[in-house]
Amino acid sequence: MITSVNPIAIPLPASKPVYGWKQLRKQLPNYLFILPHMILFCTFLVWPIARGLQISLFDWKIMLPASDQQLVGTANYVALFRDDLWWKVLGNTAYFAVLTMTMNVILALLLAVALKRAFMGRDFFRVLFYATSMLSVSAVGIAANKFWEPERGVLNFFLVDVLNLARRQWLGEAALVLPALSITTVWWTIGFPMLVFLAGLQNIPEHLYEAAKIDGAGRRQTFFGITLPLISPTMLFVLVTQFIGHMQMFGQAYSMTKGGPGNESRTIVIYLYETAWKFFRLGYASTIAVALAAIMITVTLIQFLALRNRTEY
Repeated sequence: MITSVNPIAIPLPASKPVYGWKQLRKQLPNYLFILPHMILFCTFLVWPIARGLQISLFDWKIMLPASDQQLVGTANYVALFRDDLWWKVLGNTAYFAVLTMTMNVILALLLAVALKRAFMGRDFFRVLFYATSMLSVSAVGIAANKFWEPERGVLNFFLVDVLNLARRQWLGEAALVLPALSITTVWWTIGFPMLVFLAGLQNIPEHLYEAAKIDGAGRRQTFFGITLPLISPTMLFVLVTQFIGHMQMFGQAYSMTKGGPGNESRTIVIYLYETAWKFFRLGYASTIAVALAAIMITVTLIQFLALRNRTEY
């Protein structure tokens, strides 16, 4: 009787990775390709961030050399925590960012869904809605002032002269100034998120919509069952970029209201700018910048964690 014998597998010696000049020379072209970007990245991003963190620990005087600056440690951060104006501008900025982001995301998504369909003049409307994104902030401020002006503005003309309603100080009332700035910003910036959403919608396979139509799904069921889940990565990108951009709002408020009335439209970046270049408190201004960066990083991480599972499909 012959019995089969299983051969004994003899493990082969593991190959050792080859390090040294030959391996480095092989990878050298890859490093040379990224070298220009790394130089610019370190020069214009890493170094300013590190320098800003350092200056925030000093009572920095603009006319004194670096060796003569007074180290105050965390005193600037303690003062910021006790600063009532800081909390006021933080509330203004957060309210403006959330309001603008919400309107921008909803309207941009609806526009993208509408402009994805084939109809006559579709490309014209795509260009039309994106065109405002190419305007400078100064041009936006001038145009918006003509619209919101209380005496001869376009909006008040229709409200007062056509509809016989009360005249409103859109940029002069505390309750109206931030919504007015938010609407102006949405009109100005809606083109970019619309374009991103449009690209995300075009990546959804059409056979999914055809299958849903055969199964009797309506437009609402198709939108919430297919479109929204499949553009979750696009939604995350838009939410993050919109929040970061609107938390740094400066030009609209500075050109239209100068932060008024009172401090009702003063944002964090306006407060930072005035602290640094009006009162020359560079150490305290750096502290404001560090606090703003910490807030944006924290909220961005929360957004990633909240939408992480939804973006994996």
